[in-house]
Amino acid sequence: MRIFISYSHQQIDWVKNRLVPCLSAGGAEIIIDYQHFTIGKAVVGQMDHWQDQADKHLLVLSPDYLKSDYCQHEMQRAIAKDPSFSHGLVLPVLREACNLPNVLSNFNQPIWADLTDDTAADRWQGLLRECGATGLGATAPDWLAARDEVVKYLQRGESVNLLVKGDANWRGLLNQLSHAGLPDLVQVDLQDPKTTSREGLLQSIADAIGVRTKLLEKPLDFATFSALFKNRPPVFLCLVNFDLVKHRHEEYTLDLFSSLRYLNMETRQLVMLIQSKVPFGGLLPPDNPLSAIDLKTVDLFNRFDKHLK
Repeated sequence: MRIFISYSHQQIDWVKNRLVPCLSAGGAEIIIDYQHFTIGKAVVGQMDHWQDQADKHLLVLSPDYLKSDYCQHEMQRAIAKDPSFSHGLVLPVLREACNLPNVLSNFNQPIWADLTDDTAADRWQGLLRECGATGLGATAPDWLAARDEVVKYLQRGESVNLLVKGDANWRGLLNQLSHAGLPDLVQVDLQDPKTTSREGLLQSIADAIGVRTKLLEKPLDFATFSALFKNRPPVFLCLVNFDLVKHRHEEYTLDLFSSLRYLNMETRQLVMLIQSKVPFGGLLPPDNPLSAIDLKTVDLFNRFDKHLK
């Protein structure tokens, strides 16, 4: 479902960092100025063009919104598409307390989502449903809190185990990290057949960080792999589906984990985000070199039902 977001730029931080990530990860297609408008074309013409492409229109209401001529223009055009509010095409969201215009507060007023406190899980649910954004697999506040924790730790240079339970949308969360302060995070998926061998995993990591070189064969592969990290800023590496390591003991030898540990703890050239469904500590034996690294655990659980009961 295509959602046009009408908002005042005074609320851009909230819209860009909290509203849009939840809607996008939940499955909605977002139409918004900073993603779709182009330089050199008239603002109002672009507003009208893109607004006409939308299925629904989300209005982020605030005192600044009601003072803006551009926002008023978008609001009036949205209401004109459903003046009786009988088709659910207009989705008012109260972000800051304000005196609503008569068109939104008369006898035929639409129900709005009150997100003046956006930490209340139940206030998000109806909005996400009406936007076709039901794919978070967790409440919006929990999902956002997990994302923010991951960003906080990684920006400090601390490695993280993103522990996922149930249907929580961890892929959507990872996809949002580049917009939340981690543009250089690279991903390697252990489900990729290329990663089933030790050589394939090391080569996949090298490719992901943008080093176009062929690693030497065993046993020199670790030396050439470690050399890739010298004279460059720390690499932020996300290993997804890490649960598969428990089935690859013959391929993923102790030397492999020792090399990763060395880059992480000794030279500080590697910061890791490890996504798994089982706690990291339960995937490797206690004597494994990688078991010694200091990982912060961030839980992303499917707690949707708990919050609504």
